[in-house]
Amino acid sequence: MLFRNVSLWAICLVCASAPAMAQSMSGVTIGSDRAALNQLGTKPTSTQAMGPHTAVKFHLPGGNELSATFLRSTGKIVYLETDWGGEPGGAFSDFEGLKYGHTSLADIRRHFGHNGMMFDARQGVSMLPDGGVALFNSYEISGSDVIATFVTTISAAALAELQARHGNEKLSDHIGPAAKLNALILAERNYVDTIWGAKKTYDQRYAPIIWGAAQSGSAPTESKADADVIRPDQFPITDIFTGKTKLPDFKGRDKAFNNFRTRIRNGLQEGPNFAGEYSVIQIGCGAGCSFVIVGNNRTGQPLDFPRGGEDNMYLTLKYQLTSKLMIAQWADYDQSTCFIEHFQFDGSNWTVLAKRDVGPVEACYNEIRENLD
Repeated sequence: MLFRNVSLWAICLVCASAPAMAQSMSGVTIGSDRAALNQLGTKPTSTQAMGPHTAVKFHLPGGNELSATFLRSTGKIVYLETDWGGEPGGAFSDFEGLKYGHTSLADIRRHFGHNGMMFDARQGVSMLPDGGVALFNSYEISGSDVIATFVTTISAAALAELQARHGNEKLSDHIGPAAKLNALILAERNYVDTIWGAKKTYDQRYAPIIWGAAQSGSAPTESKADADVIRPDQFPITDIFTGKTKLPDFKGRDKAFNNFRTRIRNGLQEGPNFAGEYSVIQIGCGAGCSFVIVGNNRTGQPLDFPRGGEDNMYLTLKYQLTSKLMIAQWADYDQSTCFIEHFQFDGSNWTVLAKRDVGPVEACYNEIRENLD
């Protein structure tokens, strides 16, 4: 990724936790009809056609600007963005507790506990016209098909001052307090997957957020009821690979996995056991420590699973050949907590569907089915 160019990787991603609220900007909700924009009480300042979509912009009381994009054939709103105009009267954002121009990246990280996700095909940091930078931080909103993106910025002058004081090598340690919230984006998942790319990178402690009031604490967890309604048959696989297993190219494409080639080959040769054509291969790394590689029997390509190692101790998995659903249970010693997460796998990306606390670390000594009962 391009974050390394300005040494910002450590501070680029943010996540949020909050009570459930509507996913809206100025009262306009993703998925609603374009007629909902009439409630803004003002005419658009610009209109632009973009393929099958139309983007409109409005100046809001307080000096902010609202952008909305809708699909012309249906009128369905798929994208909303509010940009702060710099006026104090417009400083209150649509995410309660966060203020434009006041809430820093460091504040957000301190409030919300983990680093969220980013789109691999989009730069997490972009240059501003004045030479400053904008940082884009995205999160899936639990129970919906909406992605939230928080944008923080730092001016060229502030960036230059930090570089002069600390140098580029340590810039990431100091930019968090200087980067301020400047915009919020809500968008339908399918739309942003089209414009920003579907492939994403998730923080190791990632969990979807709940849109609403900011509050301190750890990443949100789903209720037992939310997790219990997720079943393997909701993510079916009907195309089961029965051909000859192809082994990885450890000297070329798959050389990053070369240190584990024997374990991976042995695992693949046992045949697929997950999502139609994949072999789940769990490898120990010490007492209570393991990590997981998922190998494709059709192509031979090994892939990483996003949980494992010392951050996710006592990792156990539940999965089946005929489903894309993976359930993981693991212990977080920093939080003294055992978690269960539900993932959907699409062949390259892992999407967190639910995460919940099932008790203290000792709860991870139980089988997953016991903690789900």
